[in-house]
Amino acid sequence: MTALPISRRGMLLVLHPVFALTGLADAIAGPMLPMLAHSFHLSDEQSGLLLSAVFAGMTTGALLCRGNYARVLSRGFFAMMLGCAVFPWIPRPFLYPAAFFFGAGVGAPMTAISLFAGRNYPERRASTLTMLNFTWSLGALLAPLLAAHLLAFSSWRAVYLVLAGAAALAALAVRLTIRDTAEAPRLTPATSGLRNLRLVALFAVFFFLQVGMESTFAAWISTHIFRSTGATMAFAAAAAALYWIGFLASRALAPLLLLRIRAEALLQAALFTALGAAALLIVVSSPLLLAAAILLLGAALAPVFPVALAAFFDRARHSSDSRFVLALSGFGGAVFPWLVGFISSRAGSLRAGLLAAPAVLLVMTIMLPLLGVSRPVPAASRTQAEHARSSL
Repeated sequence: MTALPISRRGMLLVLHPVFALTGLADAIAGPMLPMLAHSFHLSDEQSGLLLSAVFAGMTTGALLCRGNYARVLSRGFFAMMLGCAVFPWIPRPFLYPAAFFFGAGVGAPMTAISLFAGRNYPERRASTLTMLNFTWSLGALLAPLLAAHLLAFSSWRAVYLVLAGAAALAALAVRLTIRDTAEAPRLTPATSGLRNLRLVALFAVFFFLQVGMESTFAAWISTHIFRSTGATMAFAAAAAALYWIGFLASRALAPLLLLRIRAEALLQAALFTALGAAALLIVVSSPLLLAAAILLLGAALAPVFPVALAAFFDRARHSSDSRFVLALSGFGGAVFPWLVGFISSRAGSLRAGLLAAPAVLLVMTIMLPLLGVSRPVPAASRTQAEHARSSL
């Protein structure tokens, strides 16, 4: 099957909707968790382990992203289709392996799209990544709405069958339209050798914490609302949409804010706000205050990932270096939701498990000066990178 002739702008028109699909698939576990826990008779600790299996699969998928990203995309969506088609029919003993395979099918194309954009749109990398992540957030916003709608009129299995059909269409679309280019590494004093290793390690730890927090809130908010307010499962799933509404609005505004303030200032403000919102979410029980905390939390966390990722792409030797960063970030998504479930089971309270979130957000805030997000890329690096690209 031969790829159709298409411009780089045309490829973005394909990348945006398929990236939205990965956002939907990434976020669907949280709204579905109360129903899955009921269907499979899972405790909080077992529910956390289920989330860990999904995000561990995403980590594995991210590590597979090397070489031709277009090929990774089509194969990843095919795996996602298989995982979604099989998941509704699995028996209890195979729940965790099936969740891992589903996560791998989501993680590979989700990571490949970020790496593809970093490699193929170097002249406007930050804006391209920000807009792609806005679209990803739109897909994530649709996850609780889709779950609420289908749970109200059908079974939880229908959610995964819909995802399977969408993944099949995505696999076909990227196979026909997306083509990758080669890339030369940037061998500069600023990014070579041990300095590049230190850069990768610092950003990897930061994204491990950041994605861990995103995944924790996305995964447990519906359950927290269900228990705190006594709402129906469908309502609890829909209420999680507030988190993604804040997320979506914030990512739409982030490019405009970056025209007026430094990236480091935006990240500091975002993390301090997220810290306050996370504390509010834990201590209040009023539905109105809970809604405000959830909305504010989504808005605060939204710009952190794309702004920090653009800064990493500007300094890394090679775009493929980011697969280690994104893989470890996926591992954060596996660890922290499980940790919350583990603490909740031991303490007998989900609020106790969620206490880990403010502490992690504080550590991320302390790390910001080490990342040097506002530090400009050396002119020599830019010149040599342009030289390398022009010789391809």
